[in-house]
Amino acid sequence: MTFMFKFFFVAQLCYWLHCFPEVYFQKIKKEEIVNRLTYPTLYLIFIAAAYVLNFARVGLCLLLMNYVTECVFHSARLLYFAEKNHIANIAFNVYNVGFVLIRLGSITLSVLTFWYGLALSEYEGINLETGNFNTQTIRINCLLSVCLVQAWMMWNFITFHLKRLREQSVELSKKKQNLKAPKKQKRDDAKRNSEEDVSELPEVDQNTKRDMRARVSASSRGRKYAH
Repeated sequence: MTFMFKFFFVAQLCYWLHCFPEVYFQKIKKEEIVNRLTYPTLYLIFIAAAYVLNFARVGLCLLLMNYVTECVFHSARLLYFAEKNHIANIAFNVYNVGFVLIRLGSITLSVLTFWYGLALSEYEGINLETGNFNTQTIRINCLLSVCLVQAWMMWNFITFHLKRLREQSVELSKKKQNLKAPKKQKRDDAKRNSEEDVSELPEVDQNTKRDMRARVSASSRGRKYAH
């Protein structure tokens, strides 16, 4: 492993390690600690495994693929906070498509590397002197770990968007109800105003007004039944 590879992986380990004391200094609530430390823990485990087991190249490719989508996601958030909503929506859509493609690409790369590529130079046992861990057991465990993490991330992605769709449908139904409510209120107010106008008239005029309404309603019913 070259010096630049070692420097990159050590820098990555240091970055994800700093997330743990950061939780203490930011005084995060106990309920949020697990969610905040899940991704840093996974990054630490996989980066350390790639560094120790000398799978630096495949680990570097998987990290870069994942960091591309993370970069798009955080850029979209910055645009959203800057009130550039139109551009932010486009960036979020790009992230959604890229997230799915990167998950599929990560699984494909892992299968091609651990199942086919490294099997051509497989060793029967671990060689600590040369740092060669290319055994069938380690390769299969690494492949299963990568596939399980990708499936878990995809599951969280799907559940998040399904939850968001349900919330949007509830908001739309509430808006429709709010639009219908003013119309009904207007009809009730008009009926109430007409009754108040009739009550303000003298008794004779009130009776005349009611008789006229009854005749109008009766004639409208007769026309309806005639049709």
